[in-house]
Amino acid sequence: MDQYLNTAYDVTTTLFGPGSGIPWWAWMAVVAFLFWKVAVKEPKTATDRDNEMLGEMFGDAKGKKK
Repeated sequence: MDQYLNTAYDVTTTLFGPGSGIPWWAWMAVVAFLFWKVAVKEPKTATDRDNEMLGEMFGDAKGKKK
């Protein structure tokens, strides 16, 4: 068990530690890119807005044209 912990610690130190070849801001960029879809909403297209409006007008719960 200690061997696994030591190996995990060594790998983590190599990737994230002060002796790492990858700078800290590069890791932050990876995290930001991974959560970009969650953090930023994609703009709706005109078709999406039209379908939503028609759905509200005609009482369609899905918001799509019939």
